[in-house]
Amino acid sequence: MTKALEIVEKLEERFPKEIASQGDPVGLQIGSLDFEVTGVMTTLDVRPEVVDEAIEHGINFIISHHPVMFMPAKNLDFSNPQNAMYGKLIAHGITVYSIHTNSDKAKDGSSDWQAQALDLQNVTDFALDTDGIAIGRKGELKEAMSAKDFAYYVKDHLGNQMSRLITSDVNKQIKSVAFICGDGGKYWREALHDGVDAFITGDIYYHVGHDIISSGLTVVDPGHYTESLFKDKLAEILNDWKAKYNWTADLYVSQVSTNPFIDLF
Repeated sequence: MTKALEIVEKLEERFPKEIASQGDPVGLQIGSLDFEVTGVMTTLDVRPEVVDEAIEHGINFIISHHPVMFMPAKNLDFSNPQNAMYGKLIAHGITVYSIHTNSDKAKDGSSDWQAQALDLQNVTDFALDTDGIAIGRKGELKEAMSAKDFAYYVKDHLGNQMSRLITSDVNKQIKSVAFICGDGGKYWREALHDGVDAFITGDIYYHVGHDIISSGLTVVDPGHYTESLFKDKLAEILNDWKAKYNWTADLYVSQVSTNPFIDLF
């Protein structure tokens, strides 16, 4: 037997809610923690197609990276697809729990996983949050490469279809790198201040890109969906705990792509 509360207690030891960025709505999103878990699914996002996938596989506990309710619902009119999704979750007894910036900031969490994926050396903290805990990481490539080659390197190592390169010189040599998982465009000046050769983050705004070029910094924007590594890494942790604590719940990694963008070449 596996209780939801037992799983959450272990998650909160590993990814304390207290270290989440101020205002980040992490933790229990929908449902209750007082029930027996028969199936756990890890996912980046909770979207209608993900909920349908959970129902199909008999899942009653979803653990996501991105919180379900960034924007509070004003009503539960089911003609709205988001509200209809909430209704499905409740009707099928599915509890949702989210681990967001507390995963980014935690030791051996999302930021460290991305550093590993990028094969960075000499990894240290980057960009301290208001509580003094770093939300990003910086390190060095094994070998220097041109900015253009580095954009392809990021694309290949983070498993996305494309990366946008923002630079005044595609031949600039890149060795030192800083990054923020997801949307971290506001930290580009900090990367510039730290003197790294390049900065990686998603969702760079058009006019910010102009400022970046003028500054001399090189930025690679691989998009936001690179954070999907969360669902596989968390599943590995849960599998270890399942063996250690004799949990009986089935574990399932969502196979649905929640990337809203289709890259055309």
